[in-house]
Amino acid sequence: MEQALSGTLVVSLEQAVAAPYCSRLLQEAGARIIKIERPEGDFAREYDTAVDGESTYFVWLNSGKESIVLDLRKEEERGLLKALIRRADVFLQNLKTGAAKRLGFGYQEVKELNPGIIMCSISGYGSEGEYAKMKAYDALIQAESGLCSVTGPAGYPSKVGASICDISTGLTAYGEILKALLNRNLNGSGEHIECSLFGVLSEWMSVPLLFYEYGGKLLSGTGMDHPQIAPYGTYQTADGPIFIVIQNPREWLQFCEKGIGLPELAEDPRFSTNVNRVRNRDELKTCFETIFSNMTRAEVSRKLLDAGIACGSINSVADLADHPALQRRSIDVNGKTVSTIRRTGDFSEKAMKVPRKNEHGDAIREEFKLLPETPGFETSNPS
Repeated sequence: MEQALSGTLVVSLEQAVAAPYCSRLLQEAGARIIKIERPEGDFAREYDTAVDGESTYFVWLNSGKESIVLDLRKEEERGLLKALIRRADVFLQNLKTGAAKRLGFGYQEVKELNPGIIMCSISGYGSEGEYAKMKAYDALIQAESGLCSVTGPAGYPSKVGASICDISTGLTAYGEILKALLNRNLNGSGEHIECSLFGVLSEWMSVPLLFYEYGGKLLSGTGMDHPQIAPYGTYQTADGPIFIVIQNPREWLQFCEKGIGLPELAEDPRFSTNVNRVRNRDELKTCFETIFSNMTRAEVSRKLLDAGIACGSINSVADLADHPALQRRSIDVNGKTVSTIRRTGDFSEKAMKVPRKNEHGDAIREEFKLLPETPGFETSNPS
């Protein structure tokens, strides 16, 4: 079955996580991805050697792509990139702010090469303003955006344990590129998309910011509890913690009546509304844990599930590896099959190969060396 982006050529001058994640999503949708690496390679290749000598990040992000090394300090190498851009539908880059333009690949220069191209630039803080030239990595943006302040135990700002900033920005860039491709099919024109890590993650912080500016309360980390909803967090049973989530008044009634057999608790003035339950969170926790202290986690879980209440385990990564709901797929790493997690929406049965550095360099150079040098060369997927 032909995929949605079959016939689409993406040239990606990428490194690390955000842009590679975006191009990986485009590849899974059927696009051809030509990954351009610096002479020393994408530095994410060197993060670790856990997967048969390859980096976990690189293996996760780059299967199915073609790799070519270009030294863009050299004129002839910049000429090859121009040839690639003339044929491309999408040009994606996440170099340091201003670097692409200094190399001759700002949007105006790229547009002259290919008027219909969609260019996407991923940066830390955008292309303008006092922060534009600052280096920006995932954890730094988590800290700058305030995310760390609402994560972790109270009084101990913590970063999220996954690259949430890079991933969310790559996902945002992917969605914006898809919109631009649809627009090009309607009006025939290309465009320049700018996505900043800070812009994406700060928007994700809208609820804490609104709560501060309009509710007058500065939210902080609450560990596994929710700062604005209760009960919503961990509660100890006789043999370990269970995670419980109550989202609305109906569920609260079900929890009290069927889950713990205390319908009168639902009308207790301390707990009758969500606002009151949050205000009296510690008393609520003591009440629950007194009840759960004589029950195992499995017993509590069974009663709550029978009552239609959301609950679950606080798993480790080792638990995730054996989780019955986990969907997996295979990728090829140096000729060996590696099992990894299947992303929602990825239906491929083929084991995509993780490219070696410059693995496709000779073939790409041969393919693109005879392209016309005239501006506006037709894209591979003309609208």
